[in-house]
Amino acid sequence: MRERVRGYADAIFEASAGHIGKIADELQGLSELLASSTDLAWAMANPVTPVPTKRAIIQQLLGRKLSAPVLDLVNFTLQSSPGEEFGTDVVGLALAAAAHRDGMVLLDEGPLGRLSATERLDGYASAVLSSVRGERRLGDLEDELFRFMRIVEGNEELRVALTTAELPATVRASVVVGLLTKRATQESARMAAYAARIGRPRDFPVLLAALVDLVAKEANRRVADVRTAVELTAQQRSRLTAVLTNYTGYPVDVRATADPQLLGGFVANIGDVVIDASLRHRVELAREALLEPRRAAGGPTLGTGEPGQS
Repeated sequence: MRERVRGYADAIFEASAGHIGKIADELQGLSELLASSTDLAWAMANPVTPVPTKRAIIQQLLGRKLSAPVLDLVNFTLQSSPGEEFGTDVVGLALAAAAHRDGMVLLDEGPLGRLSATERLDGYASAVLSSVRGERRLGDLEDELFRFMRIVEGNEELRVALTTAELPATVRASVVVGLLTKRATQESARMAAYAARIGRPRDFPVLLAALVDLVAKEANRRVADVRTAVELTAQQRSRLTAVLTNYTGYPVDVRATADPQLLGGFVANIGDVVIDASLRHRVELAREALLEPRRAAGGPTLGTGEPGQS
């Protein structure tokens, strides 16, 4: 199972502890359905099929049968896993949910190396932050975690306590929660405590720094800087927000400016992601498609001949 998927699942299981039995049953049912339905398994594994299309298929077939936490988990898995790994990850999720339900520990529950712990923390943070609205709120969480990181760095006794292997991970996580309960929001306390539980003790300061970066990155993911060919009406802005939210899997705040040079459509920048759905881009692609066969054949290309030549 992808580490990001496992981290996201851990957060879902924690938040839905009272319904973990239902979640485990639904994931087991989905795993069995993928094993028995060749068409569905192929559709989910096909790397050419866009993720939004896969989400739509799941929603249409199973939207009324799967609870909201499981649908969120399935959508995140589709976004995070290569197509051919989706079925394997669902099997892993079913096993993890069953273990959580039965109070058991999976064999891979030991402290993770730095890279694996960072990836799992990324998934966990994505789930915790999925209900957080607004760039300002995310900025507050980033500040809380940054201040806590500085406290740990500046207090030798605390740093030793949180980075020693002599204390069990659950104890170190409890110390983190106790310190943050009155100083920070529940989201910050959850994420910092999770970092203490999953990683090697000596890596805790590094994971805290990674967590600060993850929250900052999440804030950027939620803000879409969009250029549109014309000024958007309220209805158009609402539709565009829905499209970008569905595409990214995150609530998106749209900041739109008009750029007539686009001719039509829009260009959206969401963190490191660029979505170019402008008419100008489509014209450029069409022009390249027209030129390519001529180049391949060694013939003249549009606009390359000398004046007077045919």
